[in-house]
Amino acid sequence: MAHFCTGCCSLEMAAAMGPRYDWERYGYMPTPTPRQADVLMITGLVSKKILPALLRTYAQMPEPKYVVALGACSFDGGPYNDSLSVIKNPTEILPADVFIAGCPPKPEAIIEGLEQVKQKIKNKEPSAASQGGLWKEMEF
Repeated sequence: MAHFCTGCCSLEMAAAMGPRYDWERYGYMPTPTPRQADVLMITGLVSKKILPALLRTYAQMPEPKYVVALGACSFDGGPYNDSLSVIKNPTEILPADVFIAGCPPKPEAIIEGLEQVKQKIKNKEPSAASQGGLWKEMEF
């Protein structure tokens, strides 16, 4: 799993990794590079300046690859939605397979969302981004 962090939801992600919830027992493991990941977890808002880095990270992942939008900011800008530099709906550009709502979401919700992704991988369902999205047409 590659983690693209631009927000405070990563604190709850750290809690999900910790000894109380221990997401490694469910088979989730952060990877050192996107080239080893099959899931991209986006936490925090996506600004116009950070979008190219997000798309490069996604492009480096091998197929099949899945996207998880973690927290309100990652799929609608959250409380920063009115800012000129924030992408209002980044999931139109890079569609997410699972949305984990909350500001920030609880560790239990994060693990439940990752279980949904694991089920999609097990069932060999195509990822949302492979079905479409504006990311294919963009230069980055």
